[in-house]
Amino acid sequence: MSKRIFEFRCGEGHTVEKYIDEEVNTIECPTCQCASLRIISMPRIALEGVSGDFPTAADAWARKHEEANRIAEKRRG
Repeated sequence: MSKRIFEFRCGEGHTVEKYIDEEVNTIECPTCQCASLRIISMPRIALEGVSGDFPTAADAWARKHEEANRIAEKRRG
């Protein structure tokens, strides 16, 4: 049995993340003690922009660093 982080939601709308065995589909809500079902949630990822493998992330990374350099130059005088 391998463990993963899953998100659960009860009928009252409380959500909780648990590091739990993959086979577990229901837990007790820590807030209201109702049954909480495992839900499919949005993945939390961030594309790194350093390597250039993700062009839009690389462009955003470059813009942020250029802006930081401009601000640093202004502060220096």
